[in-house]
Amino acid sequence: MNDALKAHKPTIGPWSALLLFIAVFAGVYVAVKAGQARAMLHFDLSNPRAMVAFRASGSILLIWVEVAALYFLLKLRGQRFANLGWRKRAPIWAWVAAAIAFAIYAGFSFSGPMLKGAPFLTDWSAFRILTALGIGITAGFGEELIFRGFVMTAARDGGAPTWVQVLLSALLFGIAHGGWGGMTANFSIGSMIGAIAGTSILGLMLALVYVASKRSLMPAMFAHGLIDLVIEPWLMLFAVSGGFERLHP
Repeated sequence: MNDALKAHKPTIGPWSALLLFIAVFAGVYVAVKAGQARAMLHFDLSNPRAMVAFRASGSILLIWVEVAALYFLLKLRGQRFANLGWRKRAPIWAWVAAAIAFAIYAGFSFSGPMLKGAPFLTDWSAFRILTALGIGITAGFGEELIFRGFVMTAARDGGAPTWVQVLLSALLFGIAHGGWGGMTANFSIGSMIGAIAGTSILGLMLALVYVASKRSLMPAMFAHGLIDLVIEPWLMLFAVSGGFERLHP
């Protein structure tokens, strides 16, 4: 057996590990948001691009802290990132599925009102490139490691059938993005629900890619990272400008 996949005796069960991680995720989320609220007092965020850069920095920090927390939690499970599918080879049809998922979600995003007229082919400013790369790499690696690799592996180890793993992954992924409802000064319930619904659909698609990949994370990471690389920062610009509030009053 590959040394990276050798199991060590777990000191915590899969469902306990999942509940503990949800609690840690929520705690870190609240801490980061509280820190951002205080930091906002010291920056001029009147420009939408400045606000996007500020929000994106907080999201990137959040995910990497969560990845670090996951690393130590996996030790309690006697596991490593490799046990979740990191760097595992995937069949060719899984990469095809990932490409289809990217095309469907990105195409839907750009055909809707949220990204209509976005200069994604003409704006190659440092703002666009750095924001897209930062979020794309972070989300592609970190969120897939968490919501597909960890959530679905923990649910599987806890005896849940594949369809439950897929739905649980999609639901938790959607809930984790509910904060999009607070991108402006006025928190919008409609925006929150819309964000949860939209990201749950993406989470469902990526979970199916993970299953098709025989539990390799690489195709799902590729699809997720590419989606965010293409649609960011336009989606965040739409959000901080109150776009979701207009769509979901």
